[in-house]
Amino acid sequence: MAKRRGKPPRIPQVGTHGMDDALHEYAVSMSPGESLELESLRRDTWVSTVSPQMLSDELQGRLFSAISHMIAPKRILELGTFTGYATACLAEGLASGGVIDTVDREDELVDMQDKHWESMGIRHQIRRHVGMAKDILDSGVLMSEDSRPFDLILIDADKENQRSYLDWACEHVRVGGWIVVDNVLWWGDVVNVASGNSKEPRAVAIHELNTYIRDHDQLDNVLLPLRDGLQLIRRTR
Repeated sequence: MAKRRGKPPRIPQVGTHGMDDALHEYAVSMSPGESLELESLRRDTWVSTVSPQMLSDELQGRLFSAISHMIAPKRILELGTFTGYATACLAEGLASGGVIDTVDREDELVDMQDKHWESMGIRHQIRRHVGMAKDILDSGVLMSEDSRPFDLILIDADKENQRSYLDWACEHVRVGGWIVVDNVLWWGDVVNVASGNSKEPRAVAIHELNTYIRDHDQLDNVLLPLRDGLQLIRRTR
């Protein structure tokens, strides 16, 4: 288990939806720690990027790893790479010969990603695509290079196109496969939207997306109030 001393501070839970800090720290202490390689990537992210809060926290990363191990996917798609932390967590459960396609619009973090992925021995399992997620999906390159459906898709890209990303995922994940959508609580403001007390555009869009997922006749879902919220979705048919 990795030592926890000297880590960058965790972003506090915000709003009314999350576990309080004491419970969160207890959950972290009762879960496997991140590897030394992941800890190094976390530190590098906090030192070298202007928005380190975008990084998955340790408990969320362990959940991604657990999901991947349960599914043993041969093919994963990640929309939103950032520094590659979640990518590395998802790679932990890949089946033999499995690959991850990861998409991000920015290329300034490529060197950091490669440095850490190579130190973890997973660089050969990752296919990087640089560009807007919508453009990459619309281009057809993901299916022309490899026609197999995805076993697992993580959606953590721009929020304006979440609905179209979900629809694309429904068409390209296998029946029985899984879709994970991040940031589905918008730090609690979806509760205010649902009660009629907020019209913040992105919170409204996310609330509408959650409703769409819940009512979708091809999907079975559970919304977890972990950090900023995760939708765990299974394609049923």
